[in-house]
Amino acid sequence: MVVTLIGWHVAGWAGMLVTSLAKFGPSSLVTILALHAWERFKDRPWRRYAQLGLVPVTAGIVAASAALIAEASDPTAIAWAITAFTAVLSMKTRIHPL
Repeated sequence: MVVTLIGWHVAGWAGMLVTSLAKFGPSSLVTILALHAWERFKDRPWRRYAQLGLVPVTAGIVAASAALIAEASDPTAIAWAITAFTAVLSMKTRIHPL
């Protein structure tokens, strides 16, 4: 998301608009098309199985992202302990991690 700030710094509001469209436009278009196709097949029996299969995939991607962020941002053992404690606390209780 730094791209938007760089565009603003280089070319003002026009640069911010162009860089934002270039950064977020293609992925947003693909998402809109995928959602349209997903709605088109809402009555198909295979859709339910596809959704059930995507749940563990999504959980794995989120866990991998969390592990990468924790690895990059925890330089000391104390930071690792705080991260591990927060992860366990948020999984075992309904307390928000923030």
